[in-house]
Amino acid sequence: MKRRMMALLLAGVMGVGMMSGCGSSKSADSGKVVREESDEPIDVLNQDEKMKLSIVCLQGYTQPDSEIQKWMEDRYNLDIDIIALPGWSDATSKISLLMGDETQRPDIIWWWNMEADYTKWVDAGLLVDISPYMKKYTNMVDYYNSVDPGVMFYASGDNGIYRIPGDVAEPACETLWIRKDWLDNLGLAVPTTLDELEDCLYKFTFDDPDGNGVDDTYGWNGDGYDYRTFWPWIQGSGDGNGRMDFLRLEDGSYIYGPTTDDCKEWLGRVAKLYADGVIDPSIITDTDRDEEMANGGFGATYSWVSWNNPSSGTMQSFYASNPDAEWIPIDMVSGDNGNPQDEPATIAAWCYFGITNVCSDPERAYAIFDDMATPENWIHKKFGVEGRDYKDNGDGTYEIINPGDGAVNTEQNLGINLFQDLFARKDAANIANTEETTELFEKVKENSRDAYAKTIEKKNPDAYTVNNDLGTDIGDAMKEYTWGVIGGGKSLDDWDSYVDKINGLGLQDVLDELKEIHGKQVEDYQKYLEEYNK
Repeated sequence: MKRRMMALLLAGVMGVGMMSGCGSSKSADSGKVVREESDEPIDVLNQDEKMKLSIVCLQGYTQPDSEIQKWMEDRYNLDIDIIALPGWSDATSKISLLMGDETQRPDIIWWWNMEADYTKWVDAGLLVDISPYMKKYTNMVDYYNSVDPGVMFYASGDNGIYRIPGDVAEPACETLWIRKDWLDNLGLAVPTTLDELEDCLYKFTFDDPDGNGVDDTYGWNGDGYDYRTFWPWIQGSGDGNGRMDFLRLEDGSYIYGPTTDDCKEWLGRVAKLYADGVIDPSIITDTDRDEEMANGGFGATYSWVSWNNPSSGTMQSFYASNPDAEWIPIDMVSGDNGNPQDEPATIAAWCYFGITNVCSDPERAYAIFDDMATPENWIHKKFGVEGRDYKDNGDGTYEIINPGDGAVNTEQNLGINLFQDLFARKDAANIANTEETTELFEKVKENSRDAYAKTIEKKNPDAYTVNNDLGTDIGDAMKEYTWGVIGGGKSLDDWDSYVDKINGLGLQDVLDELKEIHGKQVEDYQKYLEEYNK
């Protein structure tokens, strides 16, 4: 690792702030605040001049002039302009347009999955290096380090830190769910192996588990056109190396999961279930798991741990239509390898936000979001007013009265859950989690570490030029064949031809590049952890 990069990393993630102000002045030419060089933080709660702040967001509350927005404006002397992005499919195009036009560029930009664009923004000077601020304002950095010190490693660059992690998932976010009422109706025990799970799924499909005398149930369903839907089979087949991505094995070698015998095995099992009518046929299209869950009609799925909370909108919708039903989370079933694993999430943030070069006072902007990251301020922004929007039960549990996606929040313009993905806490401040849900998150985390050890995270995806050149064709060929096998349009008899096709598209070149670049990143990360632990 470059010495300069390490110094910036350590300064950014380990610095400790102080509690006094510093001088500032406004440039007559640019209208931007120019601050004197100082290691001391500004008093962000006592700024005389009103600051305009345009902020891009997608998820969370986006109506203007809400109660929470006005609370932020009063607290920090702001004039906030919320720029709400369109849906997921069009958001990245809108973000690119905003960043490409200085007259439209916001003060705070939010994005996800735009690595090439992000690199261009940094090279063009469109984003502010916020590493100096991280030494003085430490709420966000302290939280991310408590999650994992690697969070800031992945956020940083060689010459500074230009992006702030917006949302970092729990180390594992999903668990195996099953209809207990259907198990009870059919006299079945909770499955503990893949074979037992499949037996339950067949009976859920053909033995009238809801007792209505109508053939209207399926054993399994989930997010359509999403491989994680099939995680129980992926993790339990062979050595669990059939994951639909590149993997790094314990010996330091790299493989492509979709070309392994483990993948062939789980595809065969799932394809049979689909052909036999045990899996809802909608699973091969781009359907929404939460919506399918609310509709009922299937008996097991692999999905969010947060469904365990009484405030879960998906579960509330389901129980409104199925009041006598009961979903329960169960332990991951064991497959051939005898090492049941839950699916790990990544250490790196899945989305980021940054301060752009048009912001009049970047340090003040950073300090505002850092102050918003304290548990008490984040709870207020996320959950609203105690007594009205949530209730403290006095025993360490809370009742969510007005959820952020509820009608009252919109009708009364409360603004609960404003700027959802511009920093999110997953610790005790997330009062929506019951004690049981917190324990469930911890359980799936511990039960996913062996799988995570094989996960590849790229610190700088743009550096993988071979993969970026060949990866799309490889991925498209893989998806065409594997989803074809699942849906019955293609045969596993053609497996060898499929693997030959993937190899012919340059797979080995991609693996060689991974070994070179990612292998070096693994070494850098270990050095970083050693320095951090000191």
